[in-house]
Amino acid sequence: MTTARPNPVGRRALPALGGGFWLKLALIGLLDAVVVLLCPILIAAGSWTLLALLLAAALLINYAYLRPGAVALPWLAPGLVFMGLFVVWPVLYTAYVGLTNWSTGHILSKEQAIERLQSIAIETAGDPLTLDLAVFRDPNGVLAFYVTGAGDGGAGGGGAEGAVWFGVPRPRGADPDRDGLLQPAALGVTDEDGDGLPERIGVYARLQGLQVIGAAGAMEDLVLDVPGGQVEVLTTSSVRLVASGRRYRYDAAADTLYDAQTRSICRAAVGAFSCPDGRQLDPGWREVVGLANFIRVIADGRFRGPFVRVFVWNIVFAAASVGLTFAVGLILANALQETRLRGRSIYRSIFIIPYAVPGFISAIVWRGLLNDQFGQVNRVIEFFGLAGVPWLQDRWWAKAAVLLVNTWLGFPYMFLIASGALQSIPEELKEAARVEGASAARVFGTITLPLLMVATAPMLIGSFAYNFNNFTLIFLLTAGGPPVAGASVPVGHTDILISFTFNLALQAGRGQNFGLGSAIVIVIFVVVAALSAFGFRFTKRLERVYGNL
Repeated sequence: MTTARPNPVGRRALPALGGGFWLKLALIGLLDAVVVLLCPILIAAGSWTLLALLLAAALLINYAYLRPGAVALPWLAPGLVFMGLFVVWPVLYTAYVGLTNWSTGHILSKEQAIERLQSIAIETAGDPLTLDLAVFRDPNGVLAFYVTGAGDGGAGGGGAEGAVWFGVPRPRGADPDRDGLLQPAALGVTDEDGDGLPERIGVYARLQGLQVIGAAGAMEDLVLDVPGGQVEVLTTSSVRLVASGRRYRYDAAADTLYDAQTRSICRAAVGAFSCPDGRQLDPGWREVVGLANFIRVIADGRFRGPFVRVFVWNIVFAAASVGLTFAVGLILANALQETRLRGRSIYRSIFIIPYAVPGFISAIVWRGLLNDQFGQVNRVIEFFGLAGVPWLQDRWWAKAAVLLVNTWLGFPYMFLIASGALQSIPEELKEAARVEGASAARVFGTITLPLLMVATAPMLIGSFAYNFNNFTLIFLLTAGGPPVAGASVPVGHTDILISFTFNLALQAGRGQNFGLGSAIVIVIFVVVAALSAFGFRFTKRLERVYGNL
């Protein structure tokens, strides 16, 4: 019989090197290899925050699963990693976007915007000359343009009528190539049908029919430099002649653009180059503007008035939704606690039907039911001789409709949690109160409801946070309408902050403004976090007061 060697005091036991250990080591090694491969990609993209979170997650997993003696950390590590990548990172990135001018016309980086501006050619005075185009290709797939001056003429021709040019085009953003033109006669011209348009020029063969259509995508970004200008593709059979040269030239030392057409200097401003004549060149670039978006929401009257209106209604909507759904769910759950009631299981199944149907489908169905002219709800009302209700057209009725539909969608959830909480309340407490002469209402108000609130208060706080951002219902049922008359921004009477942000950032009719939308989203996040923190403090007070009953 052998005895185990005692472990010296203070020396940590080594892990057993079984098959599970080697499998764990292989999986962690694979994870580390993926992280190493992602690091150069994130560095090249400039995603420093995501890179830091990814490295922190990798270090945490290595430490949790390779450190001997770790007990709780291996179970906590996956949750912490997913929270960092799917909660912390989106919040940080949204906050970053809220500090920028990211919007239509300010999407590119500064380097990309300068490159795009420098690719713009000088505009030709008058109408550009339209010329005929034939496309050739060599055995290596290189395209060549055969341009003849038999087009419809124009003011910018410069003597191009009757000219014949043949050459290899360049990408639109590349430097001009005056040596790109070739001499067809020197290469050898083959014109078998004698129509003056060659079938072959040296190794280049003319494309026809579907071949030209297949090359159309590559032709769009090509230009051919010719004497007096450059030709740009209009269609697969025509080009236009424009004046030669780039319009803008960038001076990195002075951070300015020289406009060759107006002979002026455009200086870098916030997110764009500003010219002496008041123009801001498009495209601009995204740039950190600090708290400008937040200040705009608060200080700009065009946004402040609608924002306050929407914020107040958002609080009322979320609170009323929680109150109504909880009241209906509690009433039904309390009614089904009666053991003498027959068919309780059938009623429970019926009550959870709205919860089983996807919310977006229910919202669309209710939108049809509440239609002012053809909805079944108004038809039932009119059947009793009453006037139909403008559910979705009048601001007050629209708000009532939103609360009605949300109560329909939310009461099954409250019914389920209230049923479970009611069953957990000791029956002895109620019996003792009844023996003392308490009425049913007093028993419910002093024993049942307080203990019920202790159990359900966290769910109510979560329900408030959900309804505070209930975009699906508002978007599908009323689309935020009816619109507020005379508002300077797109806003409706039933808009909540998240739908107001969506309209403002994406559907304002003046382009997309991701920076402003992200700023409002951060405001929403702070408001919901503050209200949730207050609610949890209230929950702890309930637990202290009623937890020992």
